[in-house]
Amino acid sequence: MNVAHQSSAIDQALAQPSLSAAFLAQAGASPGRVALRAFGSPRRLTMGEWSARATAVAGGLVRLGVRPGDRVALLLRTCMEFHIADMGAMLAGAVPFSLYVTSPVSQLEEIIQNGQPRVLITEAALAAKARELAHACPVIEHLVVAEAGAAERGELSLADLEALSPDDFDVQAAAAVAGRDDICTLVYTSGTTGPPKGVQFRHGGMLDCLDSIRQRFATSERDRAISYLPMAHVAERIFGHYAAFVYGYEVTSLADLSQLGAALREVRPTRFFGVPRIYEKLLAGLHQAVAASPERDRLQAALAARLSRVQAQQAEWAATPVAAGPVAAGPHAAPGTDDRSDLGLLRPLAALTGLEQAHFLAVAGAPSSPEMLAELTAFGLPINEFYGSSETIIVTCSPPDRIRLGTVGTPLAGARLRLGEDGEILIAGPTITPGYYRDPERTAEALEPDGWFHTGDIGALDDDGYLRIVDRKKALIINSFGKNMSPANIEQAIKGGQPLISQVLVAGDRRPYNVALIVLDRDGVAGFAREHALDGTAFEKLAGHPEVLGAVAAAVDAGNLRLSRPEQVRRYQVLDHDWPLGGDQLTPTAKVKRGEVAAQYQAVIDGLYDSGPSGPPPASRT
Repeated sequence: MNVAHQSSAIDQALAQPSLSAAFLAQAGASPGRVALRAFGSPRRLTMGEWSARATAVAGGLVRLGVRPGDRVALLLRTCMEFHIADMGAMLAGAVPFSLYVTSPVSQLEEIIQNGQPRVLITEAALAAKARELAHACPVIEHLVVAEAGAAERGELSLADLEALSPDDFDVQAAAAVAGRDDICTLVYTSGTTGPPKGVQFRHGGMLDCLDSIRQRFATSERDRAISYLPMAHVAERIFGHYAAFVYGYEVTSLADLSQLGAALREVRPTRFFGVPRIYEKLLAGLHQAVAASPERDRLQAALAARLSRVQAQQAEWAATPVAAGPVAAGPHAAPGTDDRSDLGLLRPLAALTGLEQAHFLAVAGAPSSPEMLAELTAFGLPINEFYGSSETIIVTCSPPDRIRLGTVGTPLAGARLRLGEDGEILIAGPTITPGYYRDPERTAEALEPDGWFHTGDIGALDDDGYLRIVDRKKALIINSFGKNMSPANIEQAIKGGQPLISQVLVAGDRRPYNVALIVLDRDGVAGFAREHALDGTAFEKLAGHPEVLGAVAAAVDAGNLRLSRPEQVRRYQVLDHDWPLGGDQLTPTAKVKRGEVAAQYQAVIDGLYDSGPSGPPPASRT
């Protein structure tokens, strides 16, 4: 497909009344283009093959009695079968939604009771959980287990479901039932503030979001992406699923996050979305590569020079109004001779991440450290911080030629943004949810009658309209002296871009000073142990080892230097265990459940205050 044809195909897809119609339009335009791959497997599907299988799933669901507007639940890892099943449900006019595979059945029951799906589609590795869920929730009429031979009596395999499709099933007519204002999916919030809420999204809202992103970023049928985050996360649905068929690029599915490094190096994606911890680990790997290189001194000098230039350009951009025009194309474009030489030295290291071919690098989901983003930019990997939520999809990011670090950019086309009297960010526009499914009370709390959504985030706008996120409205710390502080900013200052610390939780509300819980990263600790001849020592013992505690102390001291005195962490406790995703402390999207954690560790937090800001207990420090 030439550029003009491709652009026309995307325009035609975006002009459709629904995602399902957009999919059929792209499948008709490029049936032979490879659309889906599975990492570690020779499996692949062209657009035509994907369309044929999704059509068969749609026909099978209709044969089972699924009608337009009915819900279909997906308990699937990030795999090729998700793309087939989700699209099949949409083509049938149904509303598919994903469940976090790490969530316990008790939490999933709440979602099922709200969503009321008639069909649950799962895979063999999760079949036991799915059966327990189906037994507890009689609303689920049919259980489909993807793999042939894995289904038990009374269940269907995905092939069985496809075989049910009538020969005369008219997929175009089925897809035509959905319009722009119809619901295409539910995204259940990860539950940091109570039971999960079913966020509804319209077909038109998703298409408008994709259109606004395309207006700011170039796209090509030659683009490649890796889909690896849970599909219950709205960002992965956008970048790893909907954008793939609307823009027409190739997606490789990765079900095992531990293989992400290998997948990046094999796929060499041109488009990549990650949460901050992913980039922190990549940066840590780059630092390790520099330290291990025979050219270490030259590389460190080149990195320092590049970082200095990035910081200088950021300062210049902050002082130059956008209206005056760009002062340069970017911190790594049109550089001077010295900068080209430094970047040339660092480029082979950037290639170790697998991201050296990426022209679209995005981060969202949690606050990012500006220092981390500046260092990655210095390596030649400029990361664009996006802002959105389960209820708003994506609403801001920086123009790609003028990324302003420490901000989440400016509003995308169609998005309207204003700050409330208390600094709360309010968003309106076509991508905003029409409300929470079967939850009018919480809908009314968050969504004003005129369409403005209350995000619960506190923000600040600079003179050029770039938005900076201060913190969650309910998370702000006000110490006993009346000082207002953002725990997220303090936590990011401590974490920085180092590999050893996975999570920091700061406490200090109505207290004289701040304390913190520090959670170590298992991979980071393992790497530290190898470097310091501590191999074979259990994680729990390493968490209290003097060398590990010394490295943590150095990270805290360095972080405190970036903070004002009232913000600094005076005492902390290094925990001898980690916090798993989807567990008692973290949501499946790695957000800290602050209220739950504060309650669980109340005795530890109180203990950090009991002896005052000196004389730390074991595994902690003033």
